[in-house]
Amino acid sequence: MDKSQEKQHAIQTAYHLNITAELTPDEEEGGYSVYCPELDIYTQGETVQEAIANLQEAAEGYIEVVGLDQLNLRPKPVIRKEIELMVYA
Repeated sequence: MDKSQEKQHAIQTAYHLNITAELTPDEEEGGYSVYCPELDIYTQGETVQEAIANLQEAAEGYIEVVGLDQLNLRPKPVIRKEIELMVYA
């Protein structure tokens, strides 16, 4: 690594981001699919832990490729609540 690369590497900043993992059981094949609405990415895993680990890896890779400045992340966490509706059609 030359001096300019060392300098660039030394000034990189780490950011702490929070993303949402929406897990859905796959009733046909087992396991879980997981979706991140902030990044609009999907992945899956055999267990909840594996699905979340796969999402974390996918999100980190996505952010590295797209670039942090291109993301439109919300500045504060959003509270999500699932609401059941009774609809007559």
